[in-house]
Amino acid sequence: MRYGEASIVLSAILMGTVAIFVRNTGGDPISITFLRLFFGFIAILPYCLKDIAPPDRTLLGLALLNFTTIVSYITAIQNIEVATAALLLYMAPIYVVPISMLMGERVETKTLLALPLGLTGLYLMLTPYAEPTPAIIFGIISGFSYALVFVLSKEARKKHSPFRINFYNLGLGSAALLPYFILFGNVRSILWAIGLGVIPTAVPFLLFAYGMKYVKVQRAPILALVEPLCAGLVGYLYFGEMLTLKQLIGGSMILAGVLIAWRD
Repeated sequence: MRYGEASIVLSAILMGTVAIFVRNTGGDPISITFLRLFFGFIAILPYCLKDIAPPDRTLLGLALLNFTTIVSYITAIQNIEVATAALLLYMAPIYVVPISMLMGERVETKTLLALPLGLTGLYLMLTPYAEPTPAIIFGIISGFSYALVFVLSKEARKKHSPFRINFYNLGLGSAALLPYFILFGNVRSILWAIGLGVIPTAVPFLLFAYGMKYVKVQRAPILALVEPLCAGLVGYLYFGEMLTLKQLIGGSMILAGVLIAWRD
């Protein structure tokens, strides 16, 4: 496996542990998002001091999308099963299909198979919920914004280093949330918050940005599917969460749809 692909896989494995840190950190989603971004920013700052440059529109857009993805995903993790939240996040490759159509790309036969398969799987995953809950909606938002992260990350790596990209990803987000945290923030464990900023944030963010330079944008979501699988194992082994048979079938359909859509 090439270094770029290995970086994406390792990044996904580390990010698959995020639920452990989020739930042990405690606090509302905005506070936890601030702590994740802030301690992640502190962790990479010493390596960024020689690589700081004014941000362009790609970096600013990527920072906004990462911020949206993190807030939405953390909100989902706190209110629904970890595996369900992770699979909603990893509807991202399916969402990229209509985005690519709008960009003028040709629709292939595999795309026409993958899209309804993924949407049917999503429906099965959500059948235990009588109506769309706020957590489900946030989970869907996280998947859509994450789809745009893949697209912009590829563009950003054409001009910027992983350290510069994440200097703005983590720095701008934490700066924007600092007033909220000062006024309303709450946290149960600072030690877990520091771990949240380093293990499933700073390190995998750098690995992801590094790998996106060397991996095709169509290939990256396949490799990143390791994350929902790891998140599901975390939910089962650490939190004792169980999914129904229908949800397991739906999750398998989502993963199958993503693999079909993004296979070479």
